Amino acid sequence: MFGKKQKEKKIFNGNANGCSPLERLRGKLPRLEEADLIFVRNKKSLLRYFLRRSTKSYWDHIALVLFVKDLKKDHFHDLIIEAVDPSGIQIHKLDKYLCNPDKYEIGIKRVPNLSSEIKNRVMSYMLLNVDTPYYKFSFIKFALANLFGWYGEVLLARQRYSCSGFVQKAFYEAAGWEERDDFIFREDFLSPIELQEITTPGDIARSDKSKWIYNKH
Repeated sequence: MFGKKQKEKKIFNGNANGCSPLERLRGKLPRLEEADLIFVRNKKSLLRYFLRRSTKSYWDHIALVLFVKDLKKDHFHDLIIEAVDPSGIQIHKLDKYLCNPDKYEIGIKRVPNLSSEIKNRVMSYMLLNVDTPYYKFSFIKFALANLFGWYGEVLLARQRYSCSGFVQKAFYEAAGWEERDDFIFREDFLSPIELQEITTPGDIARSDKSKWIYNKH
């Protein structure tokens, strides 16, 4: 049993000083909380490049922290939940991004003053939607979105649980009616329901409804 614990702890630390490869380049992560926003930039995908161009964003993906690592509870990894092309909504270790800095860069924001009740509702919404399908990206369609700005809006509106749409819906559905305006990350003339469909990682990154705690862009 002791040997198993030592092995798990070693896996958890990743290396002797407890820093992942990405942290050695960008600095150590802050202590995470449930429902923190994890922004991702994929450096080696032309499709993701087109997505960033069409949405005017440094980031092309977003995930949410589902459970934080806690050695006292034998939780050896931070777990995130994300809508992933083409599989749908899945749960992964944050190490997925931290261990491959040549391919990925991450930033982190936090929605301030979240009550425990709203956090629990966000978590419940996410878990209830595990395995929900993801609208498959199209290289040609996102190339067109770079040429015609209006087409980018149409394309985003057709997605079923894009990564950022999933995050926006989770917060919107978790809040009470009188609080929902505090969790709409995109400013626009459209209705809140329509905004949930077209919210992008860039919208959430630029929103003053959340605050940067790591690698602001």
